[in-house]
Amino acid sequence: MCFLLSAQTIIVSMVPEASGKGIRKWLAIAGVSVAILGLVLVVVGYGVASKLREMTRRKLQAYLETHFQGSVEYSKLHVKLFPRVHGVVDGLVIHYKGRTDIPPLIEIREASFDTDMLTLLGARYEVARVRLDGLVIHIPPRIPGGPPLIHRSNADLAKEYPFVLDEIDAPGALLVLLRKPSDAAKPPNEFEIHELVIQGFRFDQPAAFHALLTNPKPRGLIHCDGAFGPWDAEDPGGTPASGDYTFRDADLGTLKGISGILSSDGKFSGPLDYLNVEGSTDTPDFALRTTAHPMALHTDYTAIVDGTNGDTVLQNVTAKFLHTTIIAHGAVVDVYKQVKGRTIALEATSDDARIEDLLFLVLKMDKPFMTGSAQLQAKILIPERDEELGKRLQLDGQFGLGKVHFKSAIVQHKVDLLSRKGQGKPADVDISNQVSDLRGLFTMRKEELHFSDLNFGVEGADIALAGTYNMNNGQLDFRGKLRLRAELSQTMTGWKSVVLKPFDSFFKGKTPGVGLEIPIKVTGTREHPTFGSDFRDKGNTK
Repeated sequence: MCFLLSAQTIIVSMVPEASGKGIRKWLAIAGVSVAILGLVLVVVGYGVASKLREMTRRKLQAYLETHFQGSVEYSKLHVKLFPRVHGVVDGLVIHYKGRTDIPPLIEIREASFDTDMLTLLGARYEVARVRLDGLVIHIPPRIPGGPPLIHRSNADLAKEYPFVLDEIDAPGALLVLLRKPSDAAKPPNEFEIHELVIQGFRFDQPAAFHALLTNPKPRGLIHCDGAFGPWDAEDPGGTPASGDYTFRDADLGTLKGISGILSSDGKFSGPLDYLNVEGSTDTPDFALRTTAHPMALHTDYTAIVDGTNGDTVLQNVTAKFLHTTIIAHGAVVDVYKQVKGRTIALEATSDDARIEDLLFLVLKMDKPFMTGSAQLQAKILIPERDEELGKRLQLDGQFGLGKVHFKSAIVQHKVDLLSRKGQGKPADVDISNQVSDLRGLFTMRKEELHFSDLNFGVEGADIALAGTYNMNNGQLDFRGKLRLRAELSQTMTGWKSVVLKPFDSFFKGKTPGVGLEIPIKVTGTREHPTFGSDFRDKGNTK
C-alpha cells in the first residue's frame, strides 16, 4: 500500500499544470483504484495461503518420493509465503519403498528451504538455500544377484523436476554404511560429517561439494572437495563422485599394535562403490608398540575403495622407511565369516631392503645385532581382533640376507673362526671379518617365527637349520647340521690335528665337497645365543 500511494504521488506531480485539472482528477482516481486493488489482492492472498501451503506440501512430497524412490513421512510442515517463501519440515523420514525392516534411507530432524513465489507456482525452478539439521543417511550394501532395495523410476526426473538447489547445507550429518544381512550382528561403519555443503544440485548434472568428516579408524579429520552425482536412485552406491582429499592428524594408536600420527593427500574418482583412489601418506613417528622404535614412514599407493562398506583393494603400495623399500598389493576386506571385522591381506616383496632396518622395526633392541642387504617375499594376514598386532600378525614367506656383518664382536669372532676352520686354516688370522649369507623359509603365528630350510654360509662353511624364534622374549631353539669344506683334523692345529686324523672318515659328510658334517643346535636368547653339538638329538636329520 505504501508503495502504491507513493507511485500515485510521483505520477501526479509529473503532470504539467497545462494538462488541466480534469486529467489530474482522473489520474488521482486511477491511483486510488490501483491502491484499493493492491489491498484486495493482499487480502485475497491471505485467503488462499492455505491452498498454497497445501500445494507446497504436495510438490515437496512428490519431489522427494520421485527423487529417492521411497515413501516420505514427516511430523509437521510450516510454510511462510510472504514476503518470501520459507518452509520448515520437522521429523522428515524417507524409507526404501516403505520398508520398515531396515533403517530409513534418510532421517532429518529439521529441513528448511528458501525460495520465491514463482518457483512455488512452477514458473521457475530454483531454490536458493536448503538447510538440513540432524541429517542421517543410511547406505545399504549391494548384494550381488539380489533384488535392489529401491527401484529406478521410469520418469525423466530432470524434465519432470528441473529444480536447481543453489546451496544445500548439512552441518553435523552422519553417514552410516549398513552391513550385509549375514553380518547384521556387527555394528555399522559410521562417519561423522562435521561440514557438508553442496552447490548447484540438480538431477542431470554433478553438484560441487565440500565436506569435513571424521574417519573412524584410524581416527582423524578428512577435508574433501569435489563433485557428486547425479544421484542414482536405484543404486546409491553407483552414484559417481570425484575430488581431492587431505587426511590430517590421523592417530594410528586407534589401531591396535601400532602408533604414530599420519597425514595423507590424494584424489578419487568413480562410483561410490568402486572409487579409484591414489595418494601418499607420511607418518614421521611410525612404530610398532612391541618395539617402540619411531621412524619416518612414507607410502605411495593406488587403490579401489568401495565407499559403501569400506572394502579396499590395494593395487600398489610402495612403502619406504630408513634405507628400505617394500612393494605390496592386496586388500582390506570384511569377507572372512570366521573372523570378526576387517582383514588385511597383502603380498609384499623387496629387493631393496636392509637387515638392520627390518630388525629395528620388529625387535626390542637398542641397536640391530647384524647389518647387510635383504630380499624378501611374504604373504601378510592381519585379522581385526581385540589383540595387539604381534598376536594377530600372520606371515608366510622366504628371505635372503647378503653380506651379513654381526655387530657383536663375540658373535663375529665365532663366524670368523668358523670360516677359518671350514677352509682348513684355523690359525690364519688374516681370514677375519667374514661376511655371511643367510636364507630360508618362514611362517609366523602368535609372535613366534618358525624357520625351515634356514641356511647360513660363510667361506668354507655352511649351516642348515630349522627351528623357532620367539619375537616377544627372543628365545632361540634351532637344530641342524654344520658342514665344513675341511675335514675334522684340518680344523685344529698341532697335536690336536694329529690326534683327530683317524676320525676324519667318521665325521665326513655325505655331500660331495663336504669334509666335516656334525649335528648342532643353537639355543639361548637373541642377546646370548649358545652354539653346540647335538649328537644326543636322534631326530636331527637335517
